Amino acid sequence: MKPKNIIITGGSSGLGLASATAFAEAGHNITLVARGEKRLLEAAEQLRIKYPDARIEERVLDVSNLDQVRVFAKEITEPVDVLMNNAGLMGPDFALSIEGIESQMATNHIGHFLLTSLLWEKLEEASSPRVISLSSVVHRRGKIKASSIDEVRGSKKDAYDRWQRYADTKLACLLFARELDLRARQKGSKVVSVAAHPGWALTGLQINYPNRFDFLAQSAQVGARSQIKAATDASIASGDFIGPRWEAWGKPVKIQGSKRSQDLELMKRLWEISEELTGQKFLA
Repeated sequence: MKPKNIIITGGSSGLGLASATAFAEAGHNITLVARGEKRLLEAAEQLRIKYPDARIEERVLDVSNLDQVRVFAKEITEPVDVLMNNAGLMGPDFALSIEGIESQMATNHIGHFLLTSLLWEKLEEASSPRVISLSSVVHRRGKIKASSIDEVRGSKKDAYDRWQRYADTKLACLLFARELDLRARQKGSKVVSVAAHPGWALTGLQINYPNRFDFLAQSAQVGARSQIKAATDASIASGDFIGPRWEAWGKPVKIQGSKRSQDLELMKRLWEISEELTGQKFLA
């Protein structure tokens, strides 16, 4: 089997590293992307030692910084078989990206929207390309309306609710994956867009959300099964959403998601606002 070229954002720990480990074991070419250089270098070196037949590269990138995303995308010269939009923030103190976008929205959705658009030609060059977007079971609590650019930007500190905002961004990730599927198929593209969520998995994101029941959570390795399946299972179709059978736990299966996540008008509005925030027209 020919090795695939796989890019994983947030690849130095948690779900991203668990996914990278599975792909490296299968002999694929992995580009790990993360904002923390020290942990990124350590993760890449560990994979090289353990899986010498896999090609492991690393790139320091903060996906919330749109200029960094643009530079990174220009450096990709080979076809991209899998783009796994995995990097995420959960419940941090209020902060804005350089572009003035609330940090969770900038990291979880907007940066990945831009990255996907800029790598689209490289995805099209691959034989069976896939974009995997990471959502969460808490997308069901998402209330985003995409009624204005200011709502999506979320730059007002006094209106910030960290947990509602996290849910909104994870709903945005799912809306993006579904709108990407619709637009790609309308353009006759072969790129497959699949969303996935890990259920209740114990990863580095929980640093801002300690829970006395965390001992019941799945490991990152188990949680990553959904996104690994989304990236590798040929029976999964574009537009599908993969997650644990019982929401928090279980074998990864196709799931429906919330009613709001299937709102066609909401998908369209969010896409157009994302284009405006990034300055990047995409599959228009």
